[in-house]
Amino acid sequence: MIDTEIRSIAKKKPSVSSFSSQEDYLKALRMHEEALKFFREKFPELEVYISTHQIGEIYHVLAFRGTKVPKEEAKKIVWAILEDDKIIKVPLLPGHLKDALEESAKTGIHIWDYLCFLPVKDYIDVVFSCDIHFQKIGVELNVEVINPLGG
Repeated sequence: MIDTEIRSIAKKKPSVSSFSSQEDYLKALRMHEEALKFFREKFPELEVYISTHQIGEIYHVLAFRGTKVPKEEAKKIVWAILEDDKIIKVPLLPGHLKDALEESAKTGIHIWDYLCFLPVKDYIDVVFSCDIHFQKIGVELNVEVINPLGG
């Protein structure tokens, strides 16, 4: 599984005007370059599982959050995921939603990460994420979490 944030960082090149310091900009630029490198070099080797919830989340994050990607471009990215037979889509079921509610209430981690993760958890060994929440989820649910951005 690849966390939505990694896709967002890869797709949205930081703009220097969006940062209060040169140091913050350079950190964001380095993360962007590492995310691009991950998709160029590592992604082709992976067997990727993705929940249907996460596919919608990717569109939302790209088209509506932070620096926005044009909606048509975001839609093309999502269609490419849907049509890619190497990316295995796993439906979000009512049981996943119930489990996500319970886990979120128990841990204080927002429900969205659980809605991405729980449908695929039985199929994966690794989550690629730079999100601290996924570090906690990985420990809790016994899944390795790798930060491909090196942070």
